[in-house]
Amino acid sequence: MHQAGGERFGSYHVVLILLLGIATLYEGFDASMLTLASVDVRATLDISLDEWGTVYAITRAGMVASFFFLMLADQIGRRAMLVITVAGFALASLATSFAQDKFEFTLWQTVARLFLTAQYGLAVIIASEELPARYRGTGITILTAFATLGTVGMAKASPFFLLLEGAPGNPAHDFAMTWVARGTDYLGVPYDAAHWRGLYLIGALPLLLLPVLWFGVRETQRFREVAVARGPASLLATVAGQFAEARQLFSPRYLPRFRIVSLLWNCVYLVIAPSVAFWSIYAREEVGMTPAEVGNVVMWAYIAGAFGHLLAGQLVDRIGRKRTCAAFYGIAAFAIVGLFQTDTTAGQYFWHIATVFFFNCAIGATHVYASELFPTELRATGYGWTTNLFGRITEVAIPYLIGQLIPVFGISWAITAVAIGPLLGAVLVLRYAPETRGLTLEQIQEKLALEADAAQARRRA
Repeated sequence: MHQAGGERFGSYHVVLILLLGIATLYEGFDASMLTLASVDVRATLDISLDEWGTVYAITRAGMVASFFFLMLADQIGRRAMLVITVAGFALASLATSFAQDKFEFTLWQTVARLFLTAQYGLAVIIASEELPARYRGTGITILTAFATLGTVGMAKASPFFLLLEGAPGNPAHDFAMTWVARGTDYLGVPYDAAHWRGLYLIGALPLLLLPVLWFGVRETQRFREVAVARGPASLLATVAGQFAEARQLFSPRYLPRFRIVSLLWNCVYLVIAPSVAFWSIYAREEVGMTPAEVGNVVMWAYIAGAFGHLLAGQLVDRIGRKRTCAAFYGIAAFAIVGLFQTDTTAGQYFWHIATVFFFNCAIGATHVYASELFPTELRATGYGWTTNLFGRITEVAIPYLIGQLIPVFGISWAITAVAIGPLLGAVLVLRYAPETRGLTLEQIQEKLALEADAAQARRRA
């Protein structure tokens, strides 16, 4: 078995974080692309404001379905599934740039989110299993910070692609649109010169990363030990076996961990999902900001957010997971109310920076929890079912609901109403979440197993 005492931080860990960071970069890149291009996509494909909530909710369903890839990672390996999901996302993003109507756009973005969410989760799991215990929290939050940098990159790139009417072109825009034109000609579909298509074309770039990931990332030692004990099996047997193992998550031993992580993610997404879906629309159509101003706000907010991830990494490893999670959940809830109750550009800068900083602190700490509470043979499955399946119920449902409420209450008050989510999360963390600071993954399993056995004994008494 893996010996915790032999864990040392070495040069491979540095390379690993960099390679996984490049993979997670596109999580923020694609998520912000959907937000920043929302006004332009709606105009081209004739999507109304309430329909946009539905489109967003359906694409989030792709994130929910990604749990299946994480289940397979517990059978066929982390590295193989990472390469598959990176390739799948890149191809789906490429297909999005040629979507001809709202149905095709929704389909390809749903597929893109399916692969991208699994890709992100696999990167976190690999880091969790390979990094020494004392650096695990910091390493995982560095990966989540890379996703934030992807958002910053998209914020700066989007004004070069989402040109206002009559604005001159530029090399990046013209290059992308040239390839969009060639692609539409090859596919035999109409070319409408919509600028957002060039933006989605950039999503195909991770295809160039595939050889580097395959040869630069090793299969984790912890998974190799489990795989040797299992022996070879067919794909059908692998899938059936993984669903059988997943039932363990609902056993008395694992159910408390499963429940707390799922509830925490739902509390976060209760407000984050509709905020991401509608903020760019609110900023451009109600505050009156230009695409360049929106891009600048997002850039500075997510630069601050990257530091939020890094701060969370330090705090979870120094003062603990519980206090870090609870504090930032509570502060973030108040910040997002300020964001949607402010109608000035200066106010948008201030509140967006505050919101992203504090939410990224909270999200980084929650990713640490999700990646370390389950044993190696169930880690990817547990992460997938809590973070990507049951943990995203509100992410799928709430944007649709908010889209229906906006015509009645407006964007500001519809979003404000769901800001209670992170406050509930703070209470849940303090009451039910375990403290795992400084423990190896094996020690965490021993601690939680003892607590589960003690709880069962009390119930029998």
